[in-house]
Amino acid sequence: MAQMRADITTDGERIIARIPWANGEGPEWSKLVPGRRIIKNDDDSFRAWGYPLTMDTCRTFRRVFGSGLRVSHELSAWASESIAAGEALEDLRDGATAEFPRLASEAPFLHAAMKDRNYQLSGAAFLGVGRQVILGDEPGLGKTLQTLAALIECDARTILVACPRTATRAVWSRETNRWAPTIAPFVAQGERAYREQATQAFIDFPGRRKMLIVNKEMIRAKRVEVCPEGRSMVSKDRWPDDCYDDPDHMRKHKSENQAEWPELFSIVWDAVVLDEAHHLLASTYNVQSKNITQGRYGAMLIRRNLAADGLAFALSGTPWSTLPKAWGSLNWCRPDVFTSYWNFAGTHFGVIQGKYGNVVAEGAKVPKPIDQAAFDAMLRPYYLARTKAVAAPDLPEIIYTGSPSLDRPDVIGDKVNYVWVDMDPKQEKAYESMRKLAEARVKKGTLTANGTLAEITRLRQFATSYGKMDDENFIPDLPSSKMDWILQFMEEREGCDGKVLIASTFSRIVLMVANTLRKQKIRTLTLTGATSDQGRARLVERFNDVDDPLQVAVIQSRTGGEAITLDADCDELIIIDPPWKSTWEEQLVSRIHRVSRIHQVFVHRLVAPGTVEEWMILNSEEQRRVIQSNKPEARRDAALEAIRWLSR
Repeated sequence: MAQMRADITTDGERIIARIPWANGEGPEWSKLVPGRRIIKNDDDSFRAWGYPLTMDTCRTFRRVFGSGLRVSHELSAWASESIAAGEALEDLRDGATAEFPRLASEAPFLHAAMKDRNYQLSGAAFLGVGRQVILGDEPGLGKTLQTLAALIECDARTILVACPRTATRAVWSRETNRWAPTIAPFVAQGERAYREQATQAFIDFPGRRKMLIVNKEMIRAKRVEVCPEGRSMVSKDRWPDDCYDDPDHMRKHKSENQAEWPELFSIVWDAVVLDEAHHLLASTYNVQSKNITQGRYGAMLIRRNLAADGLAFALSGTPWSTLPKAWGSLNWCRPDVFTSYWNFAGTHFGVIQGKYGNVVAEGAKVPKPIDQAAFDAMLRPYYLARTKAVAAPDLPEIIYTGSPSLDRPDVIGDKVNYVWVDMDPKQEKAYESMRKLAEARVKKGTLTANGTLAEITRLRQFATSYGKMDDENFIPDLPSSKMDWILQFMEEREGCDGKVLIASTFSRIVLMVANTLRKQKIRTLTLTGATSDQGRARLVERFNDVDDPLQVAVIQSRTGGEAITLDADCDELIIIDPPWKSTWEEQLVSRIHRVSRIHQVFVHRLVAPGTVEEWMILNSEEQRRVIQSNKPEARRDAALEAIRWLSR
């Protein structure tokens, strides 16, 4: 096609492009810029299209139309302002000092604490200037404090925080009371009557600045179809036959939004904060889709209740583990910019037609952008993510104790340390029986595994301990070589200051370890999925109290791996069994390796050599390399290596 001309301007909400029809070629040229929408027809020669009002769209127009592009004065003025705003954000990224007069006045202790961490002031300023952005700092760098500072400095008065249930009191209420005394926190957590009471108290509160803290499940909503004559559906996808008898009747059906907590959707919010947002927002579906999850749909509806120029902050230390998580967070923060998942994927990663519809061209969950520089330039105004190594270089490096693998240094690495603990003979006998026969004799019965996943789970448990049957339930029990290692470790550090954190994937192993330690007169608390919110808050308080005689906390990895801080008096972490994902381990380590206290952290990762655990750490180390290199081929190589290892 010959070079096409395009005239582009803006109405303040979108870019409007007029492209000559030119023998039918105009519509084809208009498709080359993602996000087009027909907005009007003028005559037979021209058609006007609407596009997202972003610098990314402007750059794409320039690349596609080149010298044929004509830009209006209005759009040029908008672009100049956007470039200036982008330069201001870049200055903040580079550590430029921002002024926080309101913060210094209202929360002087928070302001003083953040001045010692200049990157935190830069992060808070980035939130305030960007207003609707993602803060993706690595866990432990103080996302909560940066958010509180931005909320105060931007004068947000009616604030909603939706976070994991475990973080309502232990993190947001605790940190707000400690650092932001001018914000009154209300926690809607517990029985329904208590949540209703807390929500109403928040609504009635006459103070200047208030925060309602809810778990993320409370903002769920769904779109339902309603029959004007009050008929109910007879199944998930079908109405009574009477509704279909009259063709005009179905057109009278209306769509309504239903929420379990409608009060949250009737308030105009100055600020909405989604903590650990990647879990809630991950999606390829926009708000119009019937396939959107209730959590994401509710988040999008809450987003619509923002005041003019309100604050929308998505917080997550791991938002980019999949492409849907990346786009889902961006779409929530800026639905005016990131309007379509497939436009986003097509522009930056390439989209091809697969067997069942569109797929990202490279096929990986985290593919490599077509143009990394262009992708980074697009992302920078909306996303700030820093690692501890960059943001806090004075924070001591984590020390992983033990030694490298003797059998697989080519895969696991010759400098990656684990503590290798051979199984007790009873463990080994049960392990081998389970591996060969999918069943094993244990105390008081026989344990059988039905299916591959169940077999892997039992192998993981036997790699840690022997066990017994209690009716039909398997209970981990002694002997356990890893338990012996832990007892020896506790004996060697007798008389040392500080507490020890121990983590396992399995709640019953948590209880076994805790009970064994208590029999040795070691003061121990536990945290599992069954722990109440009050119990969790009590554990956090006691563990962080340097004067409390508590010595050990044994926690379930996924339950305690997010949204709690356990660093005040802890330098030692023992990971009893490797988690499935490397990011889960990093979240767990970040509970004690935080900038709130500069200290050396020792991590002891216990692995039974020659077991399924060795295969798991092989995958974990490869995941780390994939994330760091962002090379899809590395993921495929890791999968092939795992297959070879299992079949040896």
